[in-house]
Amino acid sequence: MPGQPPYPPHPYSAPFNTYAILALVFGVMVFPPLGIYFGKKAKNQIAQTGERGAELATAGVVVGWIFTILYGLMFVVWCGVAAVFLSSEPGVQP
Repeated sequence: MPGQPPYPPHPYSAPFNTYAILALVFGVMVFPPLGIYFGKKAKNQIAQTGERGAELATAGVVVGWIFTILYGLMFVVWCGVAAVFLSSEPGVQP
């Protein structure tokens, strides 16, 4: 039969690693230390299975560390402000 040969099928693309997606979601929105954990776990799995999502895992780890540090600093500042307000007695002039 004359004519153009059929197109070759699309190559199979590996699925995204579930832990990589969870790393980004937890690192940004839920609980940043879990983003760090899931990101490291995803990187190990991706190295073994060849799945996609290494960029998501890296982003989850980086964002998880950034938000963990920011939340830690906010907690320290909050404790300092609370200590200042609780240590001052009303009606006492220094």
